[in-house]
Amino acid sequence: MTIEDVPAQAAIRYASFPWFVASVAQQEVWWRTTRPEARVLRLLALRDGHAVGCAVGGFNISTSEPGASYVQVEVHPDHRGQGVGSALYQRLEEHLRAIGARRVRTFATEDPADRRWAQKQGYTQGAHDRYAQLDTAQLPSLPPLPSGVTTVSLREAGPQTVYDLDLAASVDEPGDMSFDGIPYDVWLGRYWNSPDQQLDVGTVVLVDGVAACATFLEANLALGKGVSTGTCTLREYRGRGLAKIAKSVALRQAAQAGIHTAITCNDYTNAPMIAVNDWLGYQPFASEYSYLKQLAD
Repeated sequence: MTIEDVPAQAAIRYASFPWFVASVAQQEVWWRTTRPEARVLRLLALRDGHAVGCAVGGFNISTSEPGASYVQVEVHPDHRGQGVGSALYQRLEEHLRAIGARRVRTFATEDPADRRWAQKQGYTQGAHDRYAQLDTAQLPSLPPLPSGVTTVSLREAGPQTVYDLDLAASVDEPGDMSFDGIPYDVWLGRYWNSPDQQLDVGTVVLVDGVAACATFLEANLALGKGVSTGTCTLREYRGRGLAKIAKSVALRQAAQAGIHTAITCNDYTNAPMIAVNDWLGYQPFASEYSYLKQLAD
């Protein structure tokens, strides 16, 4: 692939995943901000000159786990079951073995055919994620703010404050591979300055002036759809309802910005966050499984 192929890749993703709404410009930012040490290989499958599948794989450099890597294979629904995904995957696994990858993670939708395909490649099922969505015009009443609690937008809080909070609070996110953060300059380029990031929608909750909780939302405004890309609370401030406040405020701002549908994803073991989202009115509509394979000790 080249970066000029991103629109074709985006079309495959839109057709494959009901929760995928990232703009083409956003996906181009993902490409440009990929770090060289990730040793990423990107592939495009063409049939009669038309893109029918795409794949990407390399090191997961956001974890301290040695040799952790990832693979993502996507085939347009109209072209599945014809060997396209397997051909792409074979090339990627050869690449991962060549660069010294040890454990690789991929994802499969709840479609039994997707899960069978992952198992056929030698993968074992791991974590289970839930996708849910809501209409931002239908929200419960805003929770009352406790004494000393205020809210500001991401933009008002500023990038350094938000980065410090994100880094400190996100290390506890459930999943099959630990998240150990990314450098500030990469975070700025990939997230804060990304075209889909809604800096006036995302919300920070302050407790006595301390940034204690934040929620992020990226949106494709042309579609009117947004995706929550994380809600994090510092450990010492958890259990106070701050995430409920943050998301309640942010979703109201989203509605005012023309975002009519909000999508979120949670690991099924993350009961506190699922409870918040259920209270807000999110309705599950899809799920996804992680799959893992050990390539080397």
